[in-house]
Amino acid sequence: MQLALQDYLRAHGKHLEPKDVTIIPLEGEGKVLDRVELLHQSLIGNQAWKDALHEADLVLVATHSQGTPTSVLLVARWIQEGLLRVKEDDPRMQRIGILAMAGVSHGPFPFLKGNLIVRWFEAEAAGELFEFMDSETRIARKYQEGLRIVLSSGVRLTCVASLEDQVVPLYSAVMTSIHHPSIVRAVYIDAASYQNDFLINLIAFSLRLRNAGVDDHGILVHLSEVIAGSLYGEGHSTIYEEREVYLLSIRSLLEPPAGLTSDMARSEPILHPFRAKQRLNPFYLPWGMRGIADEIMARGDQVLIKELERLKKLYIQWNPVTKGMKEIKYRLEPVRSKL
Repeated sequence: MQLALQDYLRAHGKHLEPKDVTIIPLEGEGKVLDRVELLHQSLIGNQAWKDALHEADLVLVATHSQGTPTSVLLVARWIQEGLLRVKEDDPRMQRIGILAMAGVSHGPFPFLKGNLIVRWFEAEAAGELFEFMDSETRIARKYQEGLRIVLSSGVRLTCVASLEDQVVPLYSAVMTSIHHPSIVRAVYIDAASYQNDFLINLIAFSLRLRNAGVDDHGILVHLSEVIAGSLYGEGHSTIYEEREVYLLSIRSLLEPPAGLTSDMARSEPILHPFRAKQRLNPFYLPWGMRGIADEIMARGDQVLIKELERLKKLYIQWNPVTKGMKEIKYRLEPVRSKL
């Protein structure tokens, strides 16, 4: 994150001296609430860190996997205890951004719960992650309250999923059930996996819709299982080695959309109930795609209409080879004309 910040400032003709940046590596294992307490004590036990956090003009928090709910709850606690300055009438109000990489916001893939490898290595903390699959569990409710505090305080949240993540679904990493204008959603695609095909463009388009405040009609949920990586792959970990991911979070914080007003940035998030399913209804995908098309046409947004037309061309040209992706193409055939 520090290197990304240097790159960003350099591109804008600015420079920060080493003394102007304080890096605070908070580390500790355990369940989410235990980690929140442990990391909080680590911070307040170091006066230099505590002072740096309170006095900073810019606060950047980088998190990964279980660190996402942990960090959101940690930042919420700092806000409540006055360690962070978020009041609009404070002339020294801080800009605060959280980067959530492959965050387990709606739990891991449901099918992993019975996986032999996962059970073999499963610790108490790993088992807790499956509780995030249901928004009515105690820890999920705690997390929702943390998100409410953080987002309504003007914190910018950048959620980046890893395309071939073998642990965290796309819908989980981008917090699909949570709606707020200060959430920016994106996907990281390793260069070796990138193809400019229909599926990749549909995912990017769905994320663009969410960033514009348009419902994706469940498309991201229904695509998540198809793009799941191998349990022996590295998609879950390679995301935090890409500097562009960090740059995105910095740009999201320092270059917000022109139409994002202070009232919007500090509004209460809309939190829809969520419960991950072991098996999805395959007939839902074409209806979701049709819902997107109908909504965009009703809005009359020419940019999005052109994107739909481009998706149709890509769909016609798309020749998937894997069973899962062939199934996606087959399911979408009824709405081919609607695209």
